[in-house]
Amino acid sequence: MNIQKFDWRSADDAAIEHHFNPRLTIPNALELLGALPKRAAAARLSLAGQYDLAYGPGDKDTFDLFPAEGGSGAAQIFIHGGYWRAMDKSDHSHLAVDVTGGGVTHISLNYDLCPDVTLDDITGQVRRAIVHIFNHAAQLGVDPARLHISGHSAGGHLTGMMMATNWPEFGLPKDVFKSATPISGVFEPEAVMHTSINDDVRLDPDMARRNSALAAPPMVNANVMAVVGGDEPAGFHEQSEAYVDLCRGHGMDAEFITQPGCNHFTVLDALFDKDGVLHGKMMAMMV
Repeated sequence: MNIQKFDWRSADDAAIEHHFNPRLTIPNALELLGALPKRAAAARLSLAGQYDLAYGPGDKDTFDLFPAEGGSGAAQIFIHGGYWRAMDKSDHSHLAVDVTGGGVTHISLNYDLCPDVTLDDITGQVRRAIVHIFNHAAQLGVDPARLHISGHSAGGHLTGMMMATNWPEFGLPKDVFKSATPISGVFEPEAVMHTSINDDVRLDPDMARRNSALAAPPMVNANVMAVVGGDEPAGFHEQSEAYVDLCRGHGMDAEFITQPGCNHFTVLDALFDKDGVLHGKMMAMMV
């Protein structure tokens, strides 16, 4: 697959918008997004979930817990996308079905959304969730030594930020995650400053740099599998390639995978559906 190179720093704002705003390049984007709540609601009918568990005092300081069917105590923490300004954990419950069926507990995080909060706030919020989950692992029925993290789009970026966190400062082991699966992440939020998305996210240069997952080395030594849909614009490919290069440059086992035939939204099915081509590869890092 020949994906043309794209350097957002040398592009104009119209080109950056094209490469990083999926709704412009996926004709049925609204249909795909609109189907998510129904898919999630249908899945909850068959899942033994615990919903809206609190990790903090705020209304969105919550997570859903889907216990594994058997397994070894491994847990995947999933961070939803929506460009830090949209969507909800309840839109993604269906992602838990085949993960829990494969013996891994699935934990889906919520967080506050821009413009009500800033990206600084969201990054700190997700860190608090990780601390809570680790410290309450026994009550949650998971092994704190077998935590894995993943996230899609904005959640892919936040996955990178959690990997860049010095967890001993928060009382946790340095290598708190055993694997990370960032999916279609924008690891340099500065690029978003050149798009209409920033009308809601309200990034400034300093905040963008503070929240760049490429500006500092990853602190957690864990296996990384960064995934992008083959039909996504080159901007998303460049971001994940750069992140994997950063991880490899610090001695980590990191892999970049482009999945043919998938766009920014359908790539999730390749990973979370047991019939998806990448599902087994993701699960092998966790079980």
